[in-house]
Amino acid sequence: HPAGPEAEMAAATSLSSAGAWPLRRYGRFVRPDPPHGHAATVLESNEESGHLILTIVVSGHFFISQGRTVLEGFSLISAHTWLKIVRRTDCLLFGSKSKNECRMFRVQFDGDSKEQAVEHCCNCVQKLAEYVTVQVTDEQSQELQGQSQFLDSENQVQQNASIPPGVSGSVLNSKSELPHVYQHCVWSAKDLGPFIRLCLMDQNFPAFVEEVEKELKKLTEG
Repeated sequence: HPAGPEAEMAAATSLSSAGAWPLRRYGRFVRPDPPHGHAATVLESNEESGHLILTIVVSGHFFISQGRTVLEGFSLISAHTWLKIVRRTDCLLFGSKSKNECRMFRVQFDGDSKEQAVEHCCNCVQKLAEYVTVQVTDEQSQELQGQSQFLDSENQVQQNASIPPGVSGSVLNSKSELPHVYQHCVWSAKDLGPFIRLCLMDQNFPAFVEEVEKELKKLTEG
């Protein structure tokens, strides 16, 4: 039987984490082919696919996972220089743009009630605020221009947030040079164990290791 959300939350928290919160939905913008307009991929938290969990570990690394799959991973160290976050009720919108890569994704927190979901969101924002400023919008904020269907399902009321400055028109580039989980790494020895376990859950990790081995071979042969 698949582990329930409480068990998965406990497992995430045990990995030397500073906090772990359940998510109801995770969505990311993708660049369609041909590259006109915007498309969104939305994942729901459920027993079949796995429960969505947002985790921030003590080293400052941020993860979103579903079951054994890592969907997002990056360091919050110096994130204030490249990451924009907007909160609206129980949702967070993340956007970044560096070099030629643009990324945008949004999460909706889960809970036994709407109030608890908002509480989980607020607690996560408090932790994120240690690294980066989180903008807060009110109920009268304008909808996400041209992206009103983002993270919306047939039975969900639209809850769209304004795009942070500098991220307007950005889409998630699915062909990044390296997964963000392996960038901006600042670790102490005691944190390596949990980090390696999270890396092994990432389906992109073997390909990353192979690229590192190729570069090391070039250096030794040079």
